[in-house]
Amino acid sequence: MSDQSMFEFGSVAATPSAAAESSPPVFTVSRLRNVVTANMASVRAGVLKLDQAENAILRALDDFGRRREAAAVVRDAEVSVNAEGRVSAESPATSARAARLVEPRTGSQRARILRFVVEAPNGATDYEIARDLQLLPNSVRPRRGELADGGYVVDSGGTRRHRGSDWAVWVATDEAHAWFRRRICGAA
Repeated sequence: MSDQSMFEFGSVAATPSAAAESSPPVFTVSRLRNVVTANMASVRAGVLKLDQAENAILRALDDFGRRREAAAVVRDAEVSVNAEGRVSAESPATSARAARLVEPRTGSQRARILRFVVEAPNGATDYEIARDLQLLPNSVRPRRGELADGGYVVDSGGTRRHRGSDWAVWVATDEAHAWFRRRICGAA
């Protein structure tokens, strides 16, 4: 039995190249664990050499990473609405207001994003923020949404095109500039 035949997706055994062409519904961590377990069992049984099993496991890990990245791109394309999601649906109005009014702390993702928008001469899109700050888009949207809820950034009404889509341009408000002067520049 070769190391390629041990590269399994659920109940379907395939070579790595065939596995990349046929897309199983989900390649989960538990399936990845099954690949590792099956390969190690073959090593213990003397069917595979350790280096063959290691190569098969490394290919499975690489494929797992590629599939996770591809799934993230698909999820990003499916996002059509920014939902608040920062307070529970049954929270009192005072809790929701308090959550919106919390000032960004220096060093937090919100503060990094706010600083980026304040320093951007023509505003910034979520795509630009994620790209330049090296954050996941799914981390940027909620933080930028919190900043919008808190009155730190507003939609400029303009858009910029990235990856074939129009993205809203966010600009800093006077409150954001005041925060920047207080927290970053040290001005009173």
